[in-house]
Amino acid sequence: MVVVKVTLHPQGLHPLEAIKAWQLREEGEKWDDIRSQLTNLQGNTPSHGAVFAAVRRVRKMGKDQLLPTSNYKNCGRKKLLNRTQERAIVKFVRQWRSKRFCTCRYIMQELALPVDRRTVGNVLNRAGYYWRPVPKATSLSPSDLTKRRQFWADFGGKKEAWWEAHFNLCLDGVTLTTAPKPLNARQKHMAQRITHMWMKKGENHDNEVHTHNRYGVQLGTKVPLWGGFTGGGEFSLRLWTARAKMTKTEWIQKMPRLKKAIDKHDEPRGTIKAKVWHDNEKFLLAPAAYRKHGMQMVNFPTNSGDLNPIETVWARLRLDLAKLEQKDFAKKPRVFLSVAQFKVRATTLLASYAKVLPGQKYSFLQKLVRGMPKRLIKMKKNQFGRCGK
Repeated sequence: MVVVKVTLHPQGLHPLEAIKAWQLREEGEKWDDIRSQLTNLQGNTPSHGAVFAAVRRVRKMGKDQLLPTSNYKNCGRKKLLNRTQERAIVKFVRQWRSKRFCTCRYIMQELALPVDRRTVGNVLNRAGYYWRPVPKATSLSPSDLTKRRQFWADFGGKKEAWWEAHFNLCLDGVTLTTAPKPLNARQKHMAQRITHMWMKKGENHDNEVHTHNRYGVQLGTKVPLWGGFTGGGEFSLRLWTARAKMTKTEWIQKMPRLKKAIDKHDEPRGTIKAKVWHDNEKFLLAPAAYRKHGMQMVNFPTNSGDLNPIETVWARLRLDLAKLEQKDFAKKPRVFLSVAQFKVRATTLLASYAKVLPGQKYSFLQKLVRGMPKRLIKMKKNQFGRCGK
């Protein structure tokens, strides 16, 4: 028999809904967004007054005092988890939900809970978390689509030979991570990519949710890299930096390195300035500095990583590094790389992408450059949406 300690109005909120409203408010949600996620005792969307009253009631009485209580001793049911264990489950998910290992089964093992997966899932559902597929990409705004149309107008008709001649340097940054030493942390580190995660209602439509990063929260020592390859298929630029983001002054100081990376492998013909292609990071936007060093800045449209072929390089590099890490993990004794050794491994892999394999005409990097016309055609067919690489 359930004994509720508060008097409920038909248009008011059930205690569980009241606690949910309080939790959402504590997390900084707006009142209208909170209201849209709740239902009153009549099954309708509650009024603003009912939501305000519910949040005040929880703050005044406390969450534990407001919850319905059951006499498990007399009803025959055994309560498997106490409040401390339930709070530990929710805390664990808040910390690790952006990692692939954050499943009910792993939560049970990590917290040593004497329950099944359904019980863990029910606890998270009551806290507002649901197991949902992670969106593959954020949606494009009208402004993004306009810029992509302009990009097609500028470069849509260019052939493979044009891209080889004018793709003098395609650059971007990536944050790699070395494997941590503790065994448990290293196993988590190898779980880089996620397809599902615990999300609250509405988060799968929110472009600002940080967990849309398909690689999740990275463990281990961060090793930022800014690199680029030429139209001739040489990965000629590698800048190992202390931070993932630089200041504009720091970036301008790197201009001689960029010019050297171009001239060494892919010097432009005649008096045409070398084109440096990159995204729209603020510190990269220094057109005057590029001109001073005989280069020309060309930007991909905003929010358009699908058009930048170096993103494909980073995806392959992450995958290859993960495979090698799994081999290191399987060895006895287990191999652990220093940061210097990790950089050598990444450099070796990047150099291998420029090699033409037996039986093939072009290297992996050359194929990316020569595939630019197809990317743009796919984009146009999709009404300037994602090209899918």
